[in-house]
Amino acid sequence: MLRVNQAIVFAAMLVVLVFTFGQAVDRYALHTAFDAHDQIAKVGLVWLVFAGMAVAYTQRENLRIDLIAKYLPPAVVRWRDAAFEVAILGVCLLVNFKAWSVLEVAAFQQIMGTPLTNAVPYSAILLGTAAIAFTCVLRLVDALAGRAQR
Repeated sequence: MLRVNQAIVFAAMLVVLVFTFGQAVDRYALHTAFDAHDQIAKVGLVWLVFAGMAVAYTQRENLRIDLIAKYLPPAVVRWRDAAFEVAILGVCLLVNFKAWSVLEVAAFQQIMGTPLTNAVPYSAILLGTAAIAFTCVLRLVDALAGRAQR
């Protein structure tokens, strides 16, 4: 799953780069009638954010502020980490559940100048939160089994 998310992040970065650069080239050199560069770049950016968030969380590279962990015994830190995983899992499941109704509406909203609907960028919410929820479940299973953090 991590490799898939990393591939999505890479592809999304390429889409943003190509269409942003393409917009500048088109505007100042080619003067074509294609006017959806920015719309497609926005779709890539949304996918980049949500897939990138899942990659960072899975690799434990997300931003954290930890002021008291070094003062707590290891057992308390493990319980605290498990409680945070449960909280994050709950938020991801709630966002994922609510995102389905957003997708139903977005499926009927056309993105100007493209054949895409708003379901394409909003489906990134589902992927990102599902990947984080899956990571949370794996971490909770490891915590319950007494295994060290991966």
